[in-house]
Amino acid sequence: MPFRGCKKLAELILTVDIGTSSCKVCVFNREGEILFSTKRNYPTFSPQPGFAEQNPIEIYKNIKQAIREAVDSFSASSFSALGFDTMLHSSLLVDGEGNPLYPLLNWMDTRSAQEVEDMRNEYRQYGFYKQSAAPLHTIFNPPRVRWFKKNMPELWRKTQKMVTIKDWILWNITGVLSCDFSTASATGLLDLRKVSWSKDILNWLQLSEDHLPPLCPPENVVPLKEGDFSADTGLMPGLPVVWGGGDGPFANLGEGAFREKEMVVTVGSSGAVRMCQLAPVFDPQERGWCYYLADGIWVGGGAINNGGIVYSWMRDLLGKGAEDFELDIHRERPLFLPFLTGERSPNWKANARGILFGLSYFHDFASLMQAAFEGVAFRVRSIYDMLCEIMGRPERVVLSGGFAQTEKGKRVICDVLGRKVEVSNLPSASARGAFLVSLKALGEVKRLMEIPDAFFPRNPVLEPIAEHALFYDQLYELYWEVYRRNVDLFERFVALKLA
Repeated sequence: MPFRGCKKLAELILTVDIGTSSCKVCVFNREGEILFSTKRNYPTFSPQPGFAEQNPIEIYKNIKQAIREAVDSFSASSFSALGFDTMLHSSLLVDGEGNPLYPLLNWMDTRSAQEVEDMRNEYRQYGFYKQSAAPLHTIFNPPRVRWFKKNMPELWRKTQKMVTIKDWILWNITGVLSCDFSTASATGLLDLRKVSWSKDILNWLQLSEDHLPPLCPPENVVPLKEGDFSADTGLMPGLPVVWGGGDGPFANLGEGAFREKEMVVTVGSSGAVRMCQLAPVFDPQERGWCYYLADGIWVGGGAINNGGIVYSWMRDLLGKGAEDFELDIHRERPLFLPFLTGERSPNWKANARGILFGLSYFHDFASLMQAAFEGVAFRVRSIYDMLCEIMGRPERVVLSGGFAQTEKGKRVICDVLGRKVEVSNLPSASARGAFLVSLKALGEVKRLMEIPDAFFPRNPVLEPIAEHALFYDQLYELYWEVYRRNVDLFERFVALKLA
């Protein structure tokens, strides 16, 4: 269903999805169809254990190259806006001119694990979760600020701003420094009820608000400035640049699951389970987070570090892939707790490590691979159950992401959840979310809630197999029992510096 609210607008909207391992550029027509898509990869470096660093200049260069390819496939005058979405939990220290002083930290960076432990009691005592809805963890900025102050004091003294990768890129291309509410809500520094930087948390960290960008809504629009970006991409100066927001919340919008009681389960390399509400979501037990989408819509959820990377690790280790085995509910196999890169929701144990429980001499490749698929699905269920407890049982569940859309991945997740699910066919839900927010920013739709259901494609439905669902209920109980009995041992194991 096309949007024709402004006849003078050009036909096409360009979106940039700044991901963890790559940037993706899409061209949308007014019907929401992707006419063009291209991707550029960039690496993450780990110079020390727990470090996950990226070169922001390399990311910027790859974005320009991808946009140039899109512009060359159309004409610059075809585009009415440039919209963005971004990976969450990135941190970049810059000087007063915006020059990076240190590599970008992404969500995989766990260097501040000790700071998390040192800060935990005060964080709970002061009730900061009740402001930020962010459990204390290495992905958020409070422990990162403490780490830099403690370990790199000279660098911190030179730092004028702490920004995200999208803040920095938009600063470069528009000359305006601002962080949208959506991206800011995933820093651990935002007071969600006031939708402003939390003065209490900043005072606790001895962090001046001047160290952070001013805030703006995701629908914020600033014209593209003339400079290296416009010259290198071929885009016309003055093109409206829409600030956009976080890739996770925007994926709910892109999937058409942004109303209350609608859930999206996304499992790619990592994963998340997200459900929308028209007010901030706080978990009394502080297990989940809440991020802003746009237009008064909030997203409660939880994330897993270990999604498709578990399968990729197993495949590379064993030299075979998913095509080399078939799922068999009766197969003898171990139970896999797949904490290869620590745990986020629901228990936020950065030092959690993987466990293969019940491993036998008679287990083979298929046994291990099936255990890997099931272990990821159990991680998804742990967050699904948490959200049902906090926000109520969802009326819709949409599966998305590369892992969740595979034949084996979607089957195992569906059976482990024990409920009907829709399987998305969208190639880039986050980018589609950026497209829809751009439409609102351009005035073609007044409210996101007014976008009709007919605008979103119907998804095929997958039903759980009753026998499988019953068995997985039992295996899931054992999964949690193994976790509970070993959780206190993770810290002792990590202290030995073996993982």
